[in-house]
Amino acid sequence: MKQVSIRFGTLVALSIALLVFILTLVLTYTIGSRSTRDIENEAGASLAASAYQLADKMDYSMWARKAEVDLLANLPALQDEQEKDSARQLIDRLQETIPTFSWIGVTDERGNVVVATDGILEGASIAERPVFMNAQETSFIGDVHDAILLAKLLPNPSGEPLQFVDISIPLKVDGRFKGVIATHLSWEWAKEMERNFRSSIRSDMKDLDFLILSAREDTVLLGPDDLIGEPLNLASSETTSGWQVVTWPDGKEYLTGYAKSDGYADYEGLGWKVLVRQPTTVAFASSNQLQRYILVTGLTASVLTAVLGWLLSRLLTRPLKEMTEAAHKLREGISTEIPRHTGIYEVNILSLALRALVRSLTRTETERDALESLALHDPLTGLANRASLVRHLDQISSGKTVPYVIFYLDLDGFKQVNDRYGHHTGDLLLTEVADRLRDQIPSDCFVARLGGDEFLLLAERHDSEEELNRSGERLIQILSAPYRINGEDLTIGVSIGAAFWTPPDQPEKLIREADAALYLSKAAGKNRITFAKRQVFS
Repeated sequence: MKQVSIRFGTLVALSIALLVFILTLVLTYTIGSRSTRDIENEAGASLAASAYQLADKMDYSMWARKAEVDLLANLPALQDEQEKDSARQLIDRLQETIPTFSWIGVTDERGNVVVATDGILEGASIAERPVFMNAQETSFIGDVHDAILLAKLLPNPSGEPLQFVDISIPLKVDGRFKGVIATHLSWEWAKEMERNFRSSIRSDMKDLDFLILSAREDTVLLGPDDLIGEPLNLASSETTSGWQVVTWPDGKEYLTGYAKSDGYADYEGLGWKVLVRQPTTVAFASSNQLQRYILVTGLTASVLTAVLGWLLSRLLTRPLKEMTEAAHKLREGISTEIPRHTGIYEVNILSLALRALVRSLTRTETERDALESLALHDPLTGLANRASLVRHLDQISSGKTVPYVIFYLDLDGFKQVNDRYGHHTGDLLLTEVADRLRDQIPSDCFVARLGGDEFLLLAERHDSEEELNRSGERLIQILSAPYRINGEDLTIGVSIGAAFWTPPDQPEKLIREADAALYLSKAAGKNRITFAKRQVFS
């Protein structure tokens, strides 16, 4: 039998083609899988951030409405039974200014409505309604409920069942209960806030659904029509914040970001949960496209390189060895480049093609790193943002067990600067504050801007509480020094709340403690530092 032999040139060419193909697969898998994973994490973090922002906006809005009712309750016209006309004018003016208030009424101590917007329910008794019964000692905020007494009395152009959120404040004169100022906030307020929030998010975030769940059995209060009023049992609704890929009752997979309402200032919140979902086919579209691009680019380069190897196999033995060594280094994660050979034109083309492939794949990873950096840093000051803080705390929680100290900073008087000089000057002032923080704090201290005029410092605790207190006072003195901006000398103050934390305790508790301490600093006259007491949250 005649023995078949393979020519050396053919063997070399086939070897080159196989080597380049393997190199392409290795680089495609290594860079592509990491880039894909990070893109998916970024998409999930973005939805979680959207859920948190909407929850925060709703908490702030509810707090603002409560503050307005509280202010109204302290006006003399509502406390004097002889000032009914003045009281009616005040509550009508409030309703005109803030249409969210569907109905505002003032009762006597027995629960009879004395004055109400548009005269609705005047003379009627609401003594058995929660809005009166629960507000005789302190303020009351009730969760979403269907209209009962007002269902047929208020205009309802949409024809949908009316739903309200209750806010009521006791009226007291010289410590004696005189009645209640009761309000019903239309649930249309939440729907309008969701629509406004949806219009403000990035245009590339498509096919999003926003859901609001009550604390009672996770009942859907706002969301797709087929889910409203239904209990929603998802694993994501059991935790405070984050994101997951979840199979929903319709059988489809959604990337789901979630956040829990935790109140604002003295408003403790109603335990609402906000979910933002997006079909995985949409959320991960860029990830799938990236994988295909890397694979096609790599395979194309592989084919071109194999053709060149076939034509120039006899001249490629030495260059092939060098390129093989470089490929092995890349496979092992060692940073290097495919060597360039200029002695032979064809060999030069091959080396350039391989170098271009590596640069293309590396450039993709670099762009991914740049996108990740943007997602984790505040665009105004360049400091870490809230998402970066969450990641940093997670890393600490899974690693070190040494004690940490947190400083929660809030600028005093910043709003006045914004109101007087404009937001541009306010932004310049925030940038100056960030620069001073960078100049003054140690290099191992984590600094973040949480939003607005709030900053956070986190570092390992090496000093006593007295020494940390002195450090905080020095920081207040430095940040309170005048700022020269646009020819004006601007002065602000700083209030600090401090807390101690040792992993693996929950980092969320640390931030709440520091926030509570900050509130005490504000209440005590501002421009000072207050340390939290852990037993408050035990």
